[in-house]
Amino acid sequence: MYQYSAVEWLFIFYVYCVFGWVFETTVVSVQQRRFVNRGFLDGPMLPIYGFGASIMLHVALPLYDRPVALFFAGMVVATAFEYVVGVLMETIFKVKYWDYSTHRFQFQGRICLQSSIAWGVLSLVLPYWLHRPVERLIEWLPHVVLLVITGGVTIWFVWDVIDSTRTALDLARVVQEVDRLRTEADGLREQLRQQAAEARERLEEQAEETRAQLSDLYAETKWRLEESAERARAESDARMARLVESLPESTREQWQRVEENRLQMHLALMNAEDAMRQKITGMRAHNRRTLRGNPTLRSARFEGAVDDIRRILRENKK
Repeated sequence: MYQYSAVEWLFIFYVYCVFGWVFETTVVSVQQRRFVNRGFLDGPMLPIYGFGASIMLHVALPLYDRPVALFFAGMVVATAFEYVVGVLMETIFKVKYWDYSTHRFQFQGRICLQSSIAWGVLSLVLPYWLHRPVERLIEWLPHVVLLVITGGVTIWFVWDVIDSTRTALDLARVVQEVDRLRTEADGLREQLRQQAAEARERLEEQAEETRAQLSDLYAETKWRLEESAERARAESDARMARLVESLPESTREQWQRVEENRLQMHLALMNAEDAMRQKITGMRAHNRRTLRGNPTLRSARFEGAVDDIRRILRENKK
């Protein structure tokens, strides 16, 4: 058992890639109550399961007669592999394709206790039960047929990996650009808030100054009325007229400047939001499928951008 050639190991890898895709697609589709095409690739394969199964089979070879040791060895090796893959994918593609942050016992959202236990159980199930039909299939298939099937799948798999990697890198660029536009829009909103606060403050100061002037005028007028009612009344009326006449004009000019600045800011904000929307709606169909197929896809650095992408795609779909 487990004495396979390179072609046979490659065939095994593809079989478990498909098994993993069927398993995760079924589970997530039931959870989401809709069909979810899981995975990084466009085709029905999840390479992490293919690699995981291959690693577990290699681990099982020397520990086949020691199930307890096999359980813990498989759990540790597969968990370490899952963590390394998670770190690499997030570093390259800027997002997490799976996220265990909501689980009780987890580390950085990349691995969790439940997943590790599942890997351990799979380390036992795989060599003792699940792999037996696969092994019989390999023994039954003629070598030439196995070579043709594996070669054809390899060509398709390599093409899918290249295309999906290019798409994932494009998604990373979209996420970064959306994050830049979000930052720009947030800055414009903050400037608008500051302008509105400054305008209110200036108007309050002007109103206070006006009230002070009116109060002084009243006090002066009252004092002068005691000396000369006619002359004081005339001077008071003249000063009051000039004050009342100048106040609305300065207020209008001030508000006009404020409104012009606010209009410019609003236009800049609208342009930033339109650019963000166009960037998201212009995404490749594969990128949109990747987001739909990975409901737990997250980004620690660009979380807001990912949320906005999902929101705008939902709105655009309606």
